[in-house]
This record gives sequence, C-alpha cells and structure tokens, in this order.
Amino acid sequence: MDTVFLTSREIASATYDSGKARLQLEMRRGGVYEIAEVPESVYRMLVTCQSPGTYYHLHIRKGDYPIRRLR
Repeated sequence: MDTVFLTSREIASATYDSGKARLQLEMRRGGVYEIAEVPESVYRMLVTCQSPGTYYHLHIRKGDYPIRRLR
C-alpha cells in the first residue's frame, strides 16, 4: 500500500491498495473514507494535481465509485 501525505486544505493523506483498487482518504476535518474500484491512474492524478480537494470532488466523490465512511 502506498500512502501520500498531502498539503491539501481538505485531504490529509491518501492510501492506495493497488491489489484491491481501493483508495483510503483521511480528511483534515475528521473522517476516513474508503473508496472502492478506483483505478491507479485516478489515484495518481489525485496525489499529483494542484488541488487534490477539487479533484476529489469532481472526479471521485461525484463519480461512480462506492464510498463508505470508516470513521
């Protein structure tokens, strides 16, 4: 699993499990979310783009990925 700590105002860290295609996001305001069926290319764009929070809202949260809150 690959964890990246982000300088985003919204997302503290992103952890990706390439074997299961699952993304875990820890939010700065609290909450940890697991997103299933995420292609590695989407994860890579999230952690390298200028605004991870905006990318998350436009391409992951509003996408067709199953999301569940872990805590």
